[in-house]
Amino acid sequence: MTSTGGLIDRYLFKECLRLFAGLCGLVLAILLIERLVRIVELVANSENGGVASFRMVIDLIPHYLQLAIPAALFLGMIIAIDRLSRSGELVTMLSAGLSLQRLSRPFFVLAALAAIVSLFISGFLQPMGRYDFRQTVHSIETQSFKAAFQEGRFVRFDNYTVWTDFRDFSGQTLGETFILEARPDGSERFMSAPSGKLLETGAGTFALQLEQGRGATLEAERDEANSSRDNLQFQTMIWPVTSEQAAFRPRGNDERELTLFELGDVSAYPGVRQDAATASLHDQLGRAALILILPLLAFPLGVNLGRKPRAGGIVFGIVTLLIVQKALEYGFQMAETGAVSGWAGTWPVVFLTAVAGIYFFSSTAGEPLLRWRRSGAVRNEGLVLSSGEQGK
Repeated sequence: MTSTGGLIDRYLFKECLRLFAGLCGLVLAILLIERLVRIVELVANSENGGVASFRMVIDLIPHYLQLAIPAALFLGMIIAIDRLSRSGELVTMLSAGLSLQRLSRPFFVLAALAAIVSLFISGFLQPMGRYDFRQTVHSIETQSFKAAFQEGRFVRFDNYTVWTDFRDFSGQTLGETFILEARPDGSERFMSAPSGKLLETGAGTFALQLEQGRGATLEAERDEANSSRDNLQFQTMIWPVTSEQAAFRPRGNDERELTLFELGDVSAYPGVRQDAATASLHDQLGRAALILILPLLAFPLGVNLGRKPRAGGIVFGIVTLLIVQKALEYGFQMAETGAVSGWAGTWPVVFLTAVAGIYFFSSTAGEPLLRWRRSGAVRNEGLVLSSGEQGK
């Protein structure tokens, strides 16, 4: 019996793992496609758009993978159990004296592995990936002005509109050039010249050098008689366009860039509030703990032992995930603002979900969850059948 049980464990583990991997890849792809559209818009004017977009997608994988793991695992368990029920394999295993509690072991093992991986991703890979993503965005925005000058095209980025009729192979020398800046106070400043150059200083500041041109500043409120001010003509003018530094800031601008160990004490990061860091710490630990509870909820939704199997297990599973997710988000927001303690935003949701899972699993199995050993003759007498077939 021990050998048979081990064979069944491996079979159930592989079946659920296969579904989990497939669903995880599907969910991850769906989430990344939505963000990929915005990434393409961001790197459209970048000189190395392909490399930058690939790097940004890689940086986003930990974030979306941490969201995909619990959803894919939960749905994979429900589908695996439902397939076993519909094919009659589950009935055969129960007839051999194996209880639902015994059959659930490989699912709990897979959930434990997924919880460890999820905690590692959210606690270490995700903060590093988020920082690298922001660093890449900073680099693109810093270089976007230089890349915006394209021959014969008006290109708009940030608060600038630029145009040039020529740009040499090196990308430094420009032909006839026009640039318009929209200022926050509503005024506009423009410069135009028959030739120019793009300069980059040692401090990482980009500037536009115009030759033999003219310019003016247009006020936000003006009349027809005096529509412009500060009219000028020049032989050579160097116009600093952006003062962004080439070097990006150090990691730790907010709690989402800190690792799991760093969230406990944020004294080394002046820009991070301890309340927000503590809330993030409990949120990560709580979400990993919830993954361990998923088999308790998956079995009641997947088991179909009657003549008329239920068809709503997956739908109820998705609704359950959404409810738990929204409850965690609300609790995290409350804890992040200091309205409640860090633990109070996460662990009550985890506790209530665990209680509900234990109750429904025990009701489906026909015996308390912690009672693992019963005789084979009576072990499955209390199983709840899905169509009222109990006792027939």
